[in-house]
Amino acid sequence: MAHAETSLQEFLERSDTAPPQRILYPIFGTHDDFTFETALNIADGVGGELLVLDLFTGDATRSSETTSVGRKLLQARLDETHTADAHLIVEETDTPLKTAINVAQQRHVQLAVLDEHTPELFGEGLRGDAADRMRKKASCDVVSVTYSRADSGISSVLVPIAEGTHSALGVVVGGALAMGADAPVDLFHVSETKDETAVARASTLFETARSRLPEAVTVDTWHLEAPDVAEAIINESAHYNVTVMGKPTQSRLREFVTGSVTAAVTDESENAVLTVQRDGGDEGFGFERN
Repeated sequence: MAHAETSLQEFLERSDTAPPQRILYPIFGTHDDFTFETALNIADGVGGELLVLDLFTGDATRSSETTSVGRKLLQARLDETHTADAHLIVEETDTPLKTAINVAQQRHVQLAVLDEHTPELFGEGLRGDAADRMRKKASCDVVSVTYSRADSGISSVLVPIAEGTHSALGVVVGGALAMGADAPVDLFHVSETKDETAVARASTLFETARSRLPEAVTVDTWHLEAPDVAEAIINESAHYNVTVMGKPTQSRLREFVTGSVTAAVTDESENAVLTVQRDGGDEGFGFERN
């Protein structure tokens, strides 16, 4: 893998002919190696380009300790097993999330990978969840990573599928991650019963999901009958390094009253959980550009 280092202004001024799939990994002062590996493997999986945006505020001293997080990551993690190109951008800013959104907008990023170090929005003049703001303002798809509480490797990926708005993106992200990490991906559907209608529905979901992935991705499918969907996914997640799920599509009020399967899995699973949300545009993240 090749990588280049530049300033934000220089990078934004570059001409952009036939851009590849771009994955943005912003570093907000601190980082997690697993999230970086996730972004890198996703970029590898689609043959894309990884933008590592190393952000620091004016309160931080620009020293080798505070400004080279991204550089150290690239130097330590890049080797001949990775095929995606990588660009490191180092930028001082008092509004890190706005700067990340600006980069995503101007460089036509298809997917942003965020983790728990993403800053709160207070003081930046923005309202709402950081991932929501990135998706809406930058018009890109977003992955939010909750860290593994077990090991940090990626050798197996579980993708629970349903009919939600963001489920299709979960399949693509899970497939890209698995392909980049040379790991298998299991598509998993849970229904309360396995009558004829439920079986036919699951079969259609699996067929549609498989069609979104290249043949090179190793895929297996499993339809489970269980009374509690969240509990079934949590139990199954224990056998995988990563679970990839779509963001809940129900209203915030209903989610507060009834709970969310995704939230329960994120809170209780022992593995890493990736929560994805699709922007809804025509040029979203995928294995092929439209």
